[in-house]
Amino acid sequence: MPKVMLINPHPPGRRGEEDISVIVQMPLNLAYLKALTPEHWEVDVIDETIEYALDENGEPTFDADFVGITSVTYQIPRAYSIAAACRKRGMKVAIGGVHATCRPHEVMQYADTVCTGEAEFVWPKMLKDFEAGKLEKLYDGGRLDLAALKEVTPDREFLKKKYNYKFSSIITTRGCPFRCDFCSVPIFQGRAYRERPVADVWAEMEATDYRGLMLAEDNFYGYTRRAQQRCRELFGGMVERGIWKDWFGFTTLNIAEDPIVLDSMAKSGCFGFLCGIESNDPEALKSIKKDANLRLGVSSFKDSIKRVHDFGMIVWGSIIFGIDGDGPDCFKRMVDFVLENDIDVLTFGIYCPMPETELFRRVSSQGRLFRSNLPEDWYYYDSGHLTFQLNSMTLEQFIEGMHYVYDSLYGGDSLRKRFRNSIRATSNPRTSMFALRVGMDWSVVFQHVLDNLHALYDSGDYSRTAPPRLVA
Repeated sequence: MPKVMLINPHPPGRRGEEDISVIVQMPLNLAYLKALTPEHWEVDVIDETIEYALDENGEPTFDADFVGITSVTYQIPRAYSIAAACRKRGMKVAIGGVHATCRPHEVMQYADTVCTGEAEFVWPKMLKDFEAGKLEKLYDGGRLDLAALKEVTPDREFLKKKYNYKFSSIITTRGCPFRCDFCSVPIFQGRAYRERPVADVWAEMEATDYRGLMLAEDNFYGYTRRAQQRCRELFGGMVERGIWKDWFGFTTLNIAEDPIVLDSMAKSGCFGFLCGIESNDPEALKSIKKDANLRLGVSSFKDSIKRVHDFGMIVWGSIIFGIDGDGPDCFKRMVDFVLENDIDVLTFGIYCPMPETELFRRVSSQGRLFRSNLPEDWYYYDSGHLTFQLNSMTLEQFIEGMHYVYDSLYGGDSLRKRFRNSIRATSNPRTSMFALRVGMDWSVVFQHVLDNLHALYDSGDYSRTAPPRLVA
């Protein structure tokens, strides 16, 4: 019986979103591949956020005939290390995921085969070709018609037994039509907004005993009136069928304009949602092409957040620091905004030029990238590292500003004060406690980011390229 090992790589020592313990969840893509593997194959999974695939000598901790590795950009150097160790032992290696889709020709140098796009229904062909000795160098899974997911249920039980995950995720949509200059989602999942039939989503929710679920897409509410009506149907149907989950998802703040959806979300168990606020400066939003927030208007954010609170749910705001044109005043401006608007959770990303995005092309052409020793430096391309030179403040000012944000929103008694504010705003201790637990975990991640910035300053790497002229 041939054996396949599926791996979610994780760079040793990294702290990031995966450390938010309240929503630690299984890698759903590997649960799908597990379910889609032919029965005559033996299948195992390694999630490196929990256990490593390589021992202290860099040798694989397992034996297999075929190895499938999924990877986003910051994981790819680790993926290459695992692939090299496995290939040295005679195992064939496939690498797929976001980075492979963005840079397939790079990934081909480190794997026996590469999968671009969505791998679910090309996976069985890869295994069949491997058995026949006809493995191709590149497979393109394309983009699925989500109705096809009715034919397969991800093997959550296998992963739950192995790692005891408390949360899982579930697919309801894929794709994004927006053009935010830093985002790789449209590259991987396309600009067409694909919707899974709501009856299929209900059936999968009812079939799993997972109480904790995260909607696995970037915007469950959608971008058109038709999509938003479907969202009403989805959550309204959960209420009618008695499907109560501790659930969470990602969308835009314009959902606050729809009280029908907010009501059914709350009644179906929703804690709240994460929305990409990114900035409270309209000029910054314009520069990164955050069109959804510009349409809503920064002046409308406060009322929108209050409407969500009125239904007992929390707002998890995600912002970006280091946007071109943002000066040293952006940190205090954001802290004041968070406190004045009772934003329950604030997490952030450092503006990062993900490969093949408009931002990557721009800062590359301007000679501002200093993390350019690729592929090793892909490790830094996440929300926790600075990879290019800022054009509106010095590195010292950036570090000072980040410390101000941490001290104001996470240091001392700040988290407890914000917890009390959440209870006051939502009248809901359950969702407010969820916000507090996320904040407590993120405070540790934030400290790690500060450590990264200080290490960058001490290394001198930031000055590796000629400094840009600072914008006044």
